[in-house]
Formats: sequence, C-alpha cells, structure tokens
Amino acid sequence: MKLTDNRLELRPLNAAELALALENYTGLEQTLGLNATASPTLLDDEEMRYAMRVRHAKVLQDEHNYPWLTNWAIIHQEEQRIIGFLILKGGPNEQGEVILGYVIDEKYRGHGYATEAVRQITAWIFSHPAARWVIADTEKDNSASHRVLQHLGAELYQETEDLLWWRIGRMAIR
Repeated sequence: MKLTDNRLELRPLNAAELALALENYTGLEQTLGLNATASPTLLDDEEMRYAMRVRHAKVLQDEHNYPWLTNWAIIHQEEQRIIGFLILKGGPNEQGEVILGYVIDEKYRGHGYATEAVRQITAWIFSHPAARWVIADTEKDNSASHRVLQHLGAELYQETEDLLWWRIGRMAIR
C-alpha cells in the first residue's frame, strides 16, 4: 500500500520494516528500493526511537490493521529518499478521532512537505467512514507545526502546560 501525489509518496511500514528502521536504517531504505541517506538523522532523537519501538509493538499485536498503528515513511519522490515520518496511533476511536504525529528531517523543513504529507494522510483517514477527526498535539513553542495544522484547517481545542492540541474535522480538509 502507498499513497502518492506530485512530490511525496507515503508508505506504511510493516513490522519487519519498523524493526529494520531501528536496527539498520540503510537496510530499510534498500528494502524500500530507495537511495541510502548518507547520515540519517530522523532516528537520532531518542523520543523518535521510542515512538518507533512503541509502533513496532503495536503492529506486532495487530498486523492486520498495521496502517493504523505504524509509522508511515514520507518519501521524496524525485530524490527517492525518506524525508520524514507520519505516526498513526490507532484507528478511529468511539468519537471518530485518529491521533497523528509527524516529523520531517531538518534539511527538508520549510518547503511544505509536512503540510503535503499531513493533507495526504488525512484524506486517507477520512476515506474511512468512522473517522471524523484527526487529532495532533504540538509543543507550545513549535510554531512551524502550528502553521502546518492551521494551513490544513485545524482548530486549537485544548491546551496543557506543555502542549497544544489541534483537531481537523472531516469537512475542514482542503
């Protein structure tokens, strides 16, 4: 399975691919038929590695529904390399909410890739009748993520000491 548009391709990683991302990133890129990144930085962050391990455990528990539980690789089509990840944290809950996270490699930020990828995955999420909301949380000082979500019609609906919570309604996506 994959989603494509003009610049990006999104691929949900299965259990084996998630394990490879953690153990041998170059091996993951080769398995996906992509160009190897000279020095991948996406998994340098321990938080991201932890998130990847959690997604891996969830996928192993329910491999049939893995697209809803995994990291989706954001692939730059022209360069044929992974430039980020979307993280889905499960299918629609009782309120029709799907929780989403995302990260873009630093050298690809500021070019609209996050907006494009979130728009693409949100359209896929909303193609499922039970999905009514896409939920994302951002750190309060992450103005770039705030702009991504605002461009997609997200509304700020909750705030904690450290985080802002955003939601995109089925009808808001443009």
